[in-house]
Amino acid sequence: MEIVIFIFAFLLFGLFLIFKSTGIGTAAKCKINVDSFQEQIDTALNLPRESDEAWQNEPATEAMLHELGDRGIWLNQPLTKGQAMNVLGLFSPPDGRQVDILKHFNIPYSFKMNQTMAYYLIRELFNDPNKVAEWHNRPPTTTVRQGLLFLEGRLISGMSHVEAQTRLDQLCMKYPHRYQEWKQIDRLFLETNNPEVRAKYQVRKITWKRFFESYDALKSTGISPRAMSGEHIIEHSLRQDDAIVAHAKIREAMQPAAS
Repeated sequence: MEIVIFIFAFLLFGLFLIFKSTGIGTAAKCKINVDSFQEQIDTALNLPRESDEAWQNEPATEAMLHELGDRGIWLNQPLTKGQAMNVLGLFSPPDGRQVDILKHFNIPYSFKMNQTMAYYLIRELFNDPNKVAEWHNRPPTTTVRQGLLFLEGRLISGMSHVEAQTRLDQLCMKYPHRYQEWKQIDRLFLETNNPEVRAKYQVRKITWKRFFESYDALKSTGISPRAMSGEHIIEHSLRQDDAIVAHAKIREAMQPAAS
């Protein structure tokens, strides 16, 4: 068992190095040097996805193949959805749900992982039935609550996280266009509160209320949510209220000189 854990940890460390060495930001989609990452891509293709979800064994969609092609990845073999997700996940940060789970169980550096690494860490965590029960029975996360508010405009009190997540999934299927926007909002909020991005601007954590104020203002100017970045949100928030700056001396330096 210890050998299995060691091999698994070594594999995840390798996936972490891939993500860091690509230098790909959370919103950017850049072509990569496939030759340099062929070994890691092969590993991602062969990672097991032990799940009852049959869709993972279905053929990869045209959208998935197109996204792989945008990154310069062309593979001479048929891919399943699970395999395509594993490869694409090497070059993307964890999504909101993954970050919530990793934070709940106090897994460090969750913002520095890639999606594939986070997926397998979470799968290992959830091999413990006690951790599954702990996760399912906790109150809904802020992300899920905000998703329900965005899609339905209200919250139902007393819901467990599982009940709230199930309701959110149903709403996503009912309102697919609204769901696509919510996916962008989820991405943007994570980007905005990425510690490295906030450190660059020396700002405190951006609340959901302040986030939506800036998001709605930027959207009203005609900027597509897909074109927005966390830096756009922070810069707009700073223009509206420099109180989000973390240090008083920096705020004073930003103030206009007295006439």
